[in-house]
Amino acid sequence: MLKRLDNIGIAVTDARRALEFYTSKLGFQGEVTDGEGAVSLGDISLYIFESKSPAPATARTDSYYENPVGLDHLAFEVDDIDAAAAELETRGIAFLGPAVGAPGEFRFRGFHDPDGNMLYIIQKP
Repeated sequence: MLKRLDNIGIAVTDARRALEFYTSKLGFQGEVTDGEGAVSLGDISLYIFESKSPAPATARTDSYYENPVGLDHLAFEVDDIDAAAAELETRGIAFLGPAVGAPGEFRFRGFHDPDGNMLYIIQKP
């Protein structure tokens, strides 16, 4: 039966821009050629491909219940959310607000990729 989540596909407007974001800003490994490619972090791969659809992207917010149906976000676990956020800010990540949750509890902090996909860093207790 099902063993694990293997990969996630993300349609983007510019594959090279997305690659630059996921590798230089977030630390993924990989490359994009001819408008598509894959990057990986640990055991998970993100397949990045340029959308040919004329339909606009659906904007995502950090308010889960206000978002349209579909994949809502990707969350990346970190050991220390404050240290990770500080490092990501030096790499140009603009967070949507401060970390949610008290120290010692589950905490999260959101931001967008260049195409508006909702991303989080999370710290588990």
